[in-house]
Amino acid sequence: MTAPVLLHDLIDLRAAATPTATALTRHDRSWTFEQLAGWSHDAAHRLSTAGVGRGDRVLIVGANEASVVALAYGAARIGAVFVIVSDQVSPFHLRHIRDDSEAPIVIANDTAWPSASTLPDTRAYRLDEIAGPDGETSPARPEHTPAAGISSDPVCFIYTSGSTGLPKAVVSTHRQVLFAATAIQSRLGYRADDTVLCCLPLSFDYGLYQVFLTTIAGSRLVLGNDTDAGPALLNRLVDQQVTVLPLVPSLAVTLCRLVARGRRQPSQLRMVTNTGADLSAGQCARLREAIPGLQVFAMFGLTECKRVSIAEPDLDLTRPGSVGRPLPDTEVLIVDEDGRVVPAGQPGELVVRGPNVMAGYWKSPELNARRYRRDEFGSPMLFTGDRAKVDADGYLYFLGRDDDVFKQRGIRLSTTEIEAAALDVPGVEMAAALPGRDGRDARLAVCTKLELPELTEALRARLGDQKMPPVVRIVDRLPLGVNGKVDKKVLAAGWDTADADARVSAGAPA
Repeated sequence: MTAPVLLHDLIDLRAAATPTATALTRHDRSWTFEQLAGWSHDAAHRLSTAGVGRGDRVLIVGANEASVVALAYGAARIGAVFVIVSDQVSPFHLRHIRDDSEAPIVIANDTAWPSASTLPDTRAYRLDEIAGPDGETSPARPEHTPAAGISSDPVCFIYTSGSTGLPKAVVSTHRQVLFAATAIQSRLGYRADDTVLCCLPLSFDYGLYQVFLTTIAGSRLVLGNDTDAGPALLNRLVDQQVTVLPLVPSLAVTLCRLVARGRRQPSQLRMVTNTGADLSAGQCARLREAIPGLQVFAMFGLTECKRVSIAEPDLDLTRPGSVGRPLPDTEVLIVDEDGRVVPAGQPGELVVRGPNVMAGYWKSPELNARRYRRDEFGSPMLFTGDRAKVDADGYLYFLGRDDDVFKQRGIRLSTTEIEAAALDVPGVEMAAALPGRDGRDARLAVCTKLELPELTEALRARLGDQKMPPVVRIVDRLPLGVNGKVDKKVLAAGWDTADADARVSAGAPA
């Protein structure tokens, strides 16, 4: 196919190449690439009629709906900037994102309509007014939507989770999104005969990029929801003959549990990918044991540059802890506090160079000055705030965020190290650590059927007394955010009000 220049070129080129191939499945309805392209033209026409033009932000509040996909491509067609937000967003955060993005128009599904329709100084539309009902197709209207913009124009805002404050928007251009999607596809190799189940929200860039990856490959994308990520997961995988499953650790735990209990086997599943939170070596082993022949692809990235590295399948067996080598045309540097590159194997701050470095944060000059810097030739460099190391062969190892690093008994350590040790204990399904600071000791919450003395003994054998968290708690479940990742803000806020019967132990001597 001809190389795409603007984001919506992806769907147009795919529709021209394989018009009758299935692009999307949602519940019991499917749409071809030709239908999806036509529907996106129709959405672009309706956006233009509503007064949306080049550079305007379009705030889309929805779930994993086919109309959200059509609307995103439609916004790109007229040079607008789409901002996808989960329909589970709180009214407070929705107001913040609306005010921060300065979106003149908000388009919401029925779930989010009560909050969206009451936003002040905002034109609000129901999703089916602009993109049509999620179960319908629309005729192509290419004459109404001539290409608008150039590849260096912004095409979407991705709001970060706001784990250290209110969510901030990362500005992504057409060129940067296309590079990232193409580079990821070059490593993962989605095939035209693949069926990809996406239970991750489209508001999460990991979920959103499944749309672009399947369009590039000509694969079928099955849009899932919360139910599909729970007890219904196994049946969904088998009934839809899913071959690729993007997941986070909580979804991996669910999959292993269901396969162990169920009579059905997802034997056609050939690949799982993971990013957002590390899969431990034990979780990878359990996945391969549950589904023979399964390949596990570890990936590492962050919203500010989408993806940094992708490991070869099952790299955890040969290079434990590595998240692979950098993407094509991407360079990673490990620097010390003075910005000097450190030798191989030495930890430091991760710096990323390449076309996947996004345009920066929206309306955040101070944060941009700290994170998005320029090298001596004027090329952008992303100072990630992540601690990492690179071995002599160029393989990257993520060691944790600066925010997760703290001192305990005079030793510098991170919550990532504590969680990795916990997940290495047989019988531990999930673990989340809170750093020791602000007058509080480090705390660890673990999902396991082990008894507390057995767990703490195993942890101490891995961490030693000096690094052992002073407080360890066994819990039935950990709080998860919309993206399926552990919500540590909720965990911390509810720690002191948790069930009084929760098992807690002093993990290490004072």
